[in-house]
Amino acid sequence: MKRTMPLALVAAGCLIGYALPRPSMLAQTPAASAPGQARPLPIFTIDGSKFPRAVNGKGTIWTGEELRKKYITDPNGPNFDHIEWAPPYRMTMQRRVPLQPGATASGELHDDKTQIYFILAGSGTIQLGGKPDVDNSAGPGEHRGGPLVGTSSHHVKEGDVISIPPLTWHASYADPGQTMNYLMVHIENRQTIP
Repeated sequence: MKRTMPLALVAAGCLIGYALPRPSMLAQTPAASAPGQARPLPIFTIDGSKFPRAVNGKGTIWTGEELRKKYITDPNGPNFDHIEWAPPYRMTMQRRVPLQPGATASGELHDDKTQIYFILAGSGTIQLGGKPDVDNSAGPGEHRGGPLVGTSSHHVKEGDVISIPPLTWHASYADPGQTMNYLMVHIENRQTIP
């Protein structure tokens, strides 16, 4: 009986946690226009049938022409695409657009992931550091927040490389009138998860 009581309490807590409404938000998209307004909350999961997984012993090459045609020059190309993944890393093509007038970017933070951005086209702003007005969990090791306060803003352009180590709040958006395209390499560090 003594052993089943803690298990029953944990199970009840899990059920209550799943039943309660959660705030919603979307990382690195314009923040809610009013304080306390909810934003959609995506949780990243790899769908092996949709995104190509790396194969041991088989290298992959993407030519600059291929990347430019699919992700940069095609106005209907995807805003993001995981082009390859394996358990220790993921490679993603990302397209950022300018913020709407009066909007601010929302930040995100990863406990156990380094992200490296290679800017391939366009220019924009990368915000590093600071704290958001709200910090919401978006799954294990993932945090999403509102606008960053006390951040440092950096203007970036084609050819620039940005390293974002674990536990660094960050956000990005394109300059007005253009898009900013970058290859993002996610490296799983597993510093806080055993």
